[in-house]
Amino acid sequence: MKKLLNSLLIAGLLIGVTGVNSIFAEGKKPKVIRLGSAYGGGYGKPFSSGTIGIVHAKGLLEEEFKKDGVKIDWYFFKGAGPATNEAIANNTLDFGYIGDLPSIVGRAGGLKTKLLAAGSVRAEIYILIPADSPVTSIKELKGKKVGIFKGINSHLGITRILEANGLTEKDLKVYNLGTADIEAALASKDIDAGGGGLRLRDLGLVKVLLSTNPVLPGIDASLKVPIQWKPTGGLFVTEKFANEYPDIVKRVVRVYVEAAKWGSEEKNREEVFQLWSKVGTPLSQIKETNAGKTLKQLNTPLIDGFYVTHYKDALLYSKEHKFIRNTFDVDSWIDRSYLNAALKELGLENFWQPYEAE
Repeated sequence: MKKLLNSLLIAGLLIGVTGVNSIFAEGKKPKVIRLGSAYGGGYGKPFSSGTIGIVHAKGLLEEEFKKDGVKIDWYFFKGAGPATNEAIANNTLDFGYIGDLPSIVGRAGGLKTKLLAAGSVRAEIYILIPADSPVTSIKELKGKKVGIFKGINSHLGITRILEANGLTEKDLKVYNLGTADIEAALASKDIDAGGGGLRLRDLGLVKVLLSTNPVLPGIDASLKVPIQWKPTGGLFVTEKFANEYPDIVKRVVRVYVEAAKWGSEEKNREEVFQLWSKVGTPLSQIKETNAGKTLKQLNTPLIDGFYVTHYKDALLYSKEHKFIRNTFDVDSWIDRSYLNAALKELGLENFWQPYEAE
């Protein structure tokens, strides 16, 4: 009894000195925060593009949680979105930076995640062919060997492009390959076409059959790709982590928004692109493919009307084309509370331009 009274007395004194919230907040800090990015370029390098790439390369979370003694573990998946989903399913990630299709597939398949902020919005798709290929249009790919990185965000856009040209994957000989493997297969002419990056173009090994980027047109310019077809992504957290550590999630999102602001300032354009080039994409190509785009467009974290409509449309398309079996409510999947709090705290409520659904 005496020991119990002494313990209560000590606890009372501590509460008087530090406050109730401080004591219990200290107990709710994780030992480690685990973050994974699907945006590693598919080249197996420990870096990411997008806003999360800025957060990682500049060590912003490490600085934020240094005094708390919280370790930051980063994971960069060569297997992109599907591999990130697998890590979440295995409870080895707390946050994921994931593209639209894999995040939709994950949620529809039962992964309990929350969408916190936008990232890597309206990315581009490039369908490549060997440099000496006689193919001049998407329609001519019927019956040919095509490399597609299945399950990542560009997969949805490529499917739509094929459909707009009267084709489906069943009309092709599809090889499910990673980005680096698609490029290697194109260079060796083991496949006739594939979705990938532009690293081999400057070596004269491939040419662009179709591009969604108006700055970099392809041979086949007959299809005007709607902007809603372009891949997009976002920052996600597991419901388990958010329920257990809401204050930690708030701090992570605030750091993310701070990085998005820094990455949206044109004076930082060169450094932003240098950070993104660490994934394996040449700096010159990053500059070329983003010519005409403002950094605010590239790094906006806003979950605006356009962004939400994109996900709702992608969800319905995924169900119709059997990428998923079940649908879910996109609005309840999104949790804007952390983003709104960060924008207000940092005075950035009017910094980025929100876009309406249309």
